Amino acid sequence: MSCALLASVVFGCGGPTKTGIEARKVASDRFNRVGGAVASDQAAQALDAGQFKDALTQIDRVVVAFPTDPKARLLRGRIVLEMGRLELAMTEFKNAAELDPSCAECMYYQGIVSQRWGRDEEALKEYATALTIEPTSTHYLLAQAETLLVLGRTNEAKTLIDDTSCHFEFSSALAHLRSEIAASEDDHAQALNFMELAVTLAPNPLDYQEDLALVAFHAKEWDRCLTALATLPAKSMDREDMARIRARCLAMTGRALEARDLLVAFESSNASKQDGITLEHDLALGYIAWMVGDIERVDSCARRLMGRNPKVSDGYLLKGMVLERQGDFTNAVKLLTKASELAPNRRLPRELLLRAEAAEIALGGVVVVGMAR
Repeated sequence: MSCALLASVVFGCGGPTKTGIEARKVASDRFNRVGGAVASDQAAQALDAGQFKDALTQIDRVVVAFPTDPKARLLRGRIVLEMGRLELAMTEFKNAAELDPSCAECMYYQGIVSQRWGRDEEALKEYATALTIEPTSTHYLLAQAETLLVLGRTNEAKTLIDDTSCHFEFSSALAHLRSEIAASEDDHAQALNFMELAVTLAPNPLDYQEDLALVAFHAKEWDRCLTALATLPAKSMDREDMARIRARCLAMTGRALEARDLLVAFESSNASKQDGITLEHDLALGYIAWMVGDIERVDSCARRLMGRNPKVSDGYLLKGMVLERQGDFTNAVKLLTKASELAPNRRLPRELLLRAEAAEIALGGVVVVGMAR
């Protein structure tokens, strides 16, 4: 028997063939890929749950095993971004983009980091690149348009939206953004139209009801505002700003007594809280109390306003109105003069001052006792 034949007999069945080695390698790679996918999935779940350290531990295993996997790099960047490690996050997002130039998310997250650094112009370019890669993504369009608004480039934001509107005709988020743009241009009626469209298109209309209430308020659509406010959960309705807006809407629809009672009840329930009663609350309550003839409460609000912020004209204005009502024209003139000086462009203080001065001259400075009755 030849040596070659002998070797074939002795060793042929015992050692792996080239095909076998390759098959084992493929199987091993497949196993590792499955393990990597599992670890990536666990990392993503930990990220969603806010367990950032666990997420980082899981994704680090994947990155060590597959250092050129762009998805792993992207996920690692998102995790460290949530941990506040912006430099490392940007490095990972750039790594992912280099590994996969078609990764729109990689550019989008670079934009987020740039904005965290206050580099809005850089963020704008990164969002624009993401949108170029994935032109049907509402997310990237909104990011680019909102950044243009931050930079004060409203017309460019409108042009961007108009040029891409065919892709986003039924987008509630885009309708919401259009409402923001209209509001920034003081076109509150148009802003309300777009906000109502956003509510109509939204999968969950409640997501936009608070914004709808605010837009309706600025558009002076008081009844529409009250309707939107009525849909809000109790947690939102109990907030000071929402209570104040509701009260002002009630007052403007002929329900001033109800508005006064609402603000008084809010004041009673929040007086002991750390934040206490805000200046804005006293402003709203002071004027609404005047509408219903609750002079004592007007006086109380006026005193608090003057003591809290002596540079705000409304405290002096309200107190001047109280004194005029009581017939003390001399002191009313002093306070209304102060209000006019603090707010020279406001018409009401000037008009009331002229009226009080005329009354003071007519009566020779006499205090008319009992005039308030």
